[in-house]
Amino acid sequence: MEREIRWLKREVLGDDDQRHSLAHQLGVPFITLAHSDIALEALLAIPEPLAREYNAVGYALNGHTLEVALLNLDDMEHLGFLEARYRVLPRLTTADSLRGALRHYQRHLYQTYGSALEREESPNLLDTLLRHALAAGASDVHLEQGAEGFLIRYRIRGVLRDAMALSGAAGKNIMSTLRGLAGLSGGALPHEARVRVDLGYGEDIAVRVSTVPLLQGEKMVMSIVREKARRGYTLEGLGFHGEALERVHRSLLRRSGLITIAGPGSSTLLYTLLDMLNTPECSVATVERAVAHTLPRVAQADLGQTGLSMGAVLRGVLRSDPDIVGVDSVGEQEVAVLAAAAGKRGVLVVAVLDDALLLPNADVSIKTALLRKLCSKHFLDTRKLTRLESDTLESGAQCARVLGALKEEGRVAKDAQWKDLQFPRAIGCSECEGGYNGLIGIQEVSVGGEVLGLNLVEDGLFKAHQGLTDIKEVEKLLF
Repeated sequence: MEREIRWLKREVLGDDDQRHSLAHQLGVPFITLAHSDIALEALLAIPEPLAREYNAVGYALNGHTLEVALLNLDDMEHLGFLEARYRVLPRLTTADSLRGALRHYQRHLYQTYGSALEREESPNLLDTLLRHALAAGASDVHLEQGAEGFLIRYRIRGVLRDAMALSGAAGKNIMSTLRGLAGLSGGALPHEARVRVDLGYGEDIAVRVSTVPLLQGEKMVMSIVREKARRGYTLEGLGFHGEALERVHRSLLRRSGLITIAGPGSSTLLYTLLDMLNTPECSVATVERAVAHTLPRVAQADLGQTGLSMGAVLRGVLRSDPDIVGVDSVGEQEVAVLAAAAGKRGVLVVAVLDDALLLPNADVSIKTALLRKLCSKHFLDTRKLTRLESDTLESGAQCARVLGALKEEGRVAKDAQWKDLQFPRAIGCSECEGGYNGLIGIQEVSVGGEVLGLNLVEDGLFKAHQGLTDIKEVEKLLF
């Protein structure tokens, strides 16, 4: 494990005296920290790679109030994810205080995980690596084999970051353990599987494993799902709004019929709908090519484990008296016929389409798309649409409908004119890729072939005006 500590990744502008003066002007407390001032629970609230990247550490936690010490108050914009759990109070501090706090943080991580990862032959290396990844707030772990060992990288809040380097023996130990758990063979072909790992604190970890042969060995990616933390998605959180949101909610209340989903982001929407429908009075079942997430009280059938066809497994599930059935892949006529028939006889079927033509007469059809999300610095540059952009967008959108939705939902004034609306532009900075950071969902809901609310392009424009994406991303929906 990498023991050398890299302190301040970005140049810190100004010195402690200037920060002290700024704190006085803004009415923000200016503090100095000793180890005894730092509560471990507060320190762990910010993943260490982000604490190091943005020069920010949590040091005090009182109930749901988290005090955060920083060198630059502008870096608070990168810590917005904390606001879902805490009331965050920023404090300015000295460079030495921050160095000491980061040293304390990394010493804790090394004592907890680092020494264990250096024991190359330990049978617990995989568990230790996963615990460290979870402590860092990682959603994915990349293990890349090279000439001198393994590079470990974590994806944290959508960005891939170097985490550590492991010896060849330690990396192969982890890969071998994963292969054994997932039942994967070696060889020159890519593989994919799903395993569960019990880390010993009452919470199972679901790990989707994929492997790719490389020139110098192999790359393995672990996508981690903390089952208890997975629940809680909402349609609003995925981007649904207005008339489309209301129609989907009404369809869920009916508890019968056929809802189809097509497009990027379908799997997340499928699990969200099933999560919302999963109540004690309902029998819920799924037929999935590969179970990505486990759902409590849901009978989930994994085709990879049965060896049967999608149609055969769906028939068996429909005989088990379900109220609600989720199907993660409708790509065959047989499966489409079974799903449509079940919806007509009182079962609520939620199905992801590989081919939208297979089920053209669903009760509710949802199309989805993913666009790149603007970095938080987009507000520095907004502009009106050019004539060329307006003409291009009119081939897939009615701007009057977008303006009407913006007015109806209180996003613009009632007397606003389309030609006067301002849209943000992507601005690249040190924290993003060309002005973008993450993805947002775009949706279109249809009933009987008629779009309710906005179509995909119009929903993209609606969200572009809110600063979630930009016009260049929306134009991609036209081609």
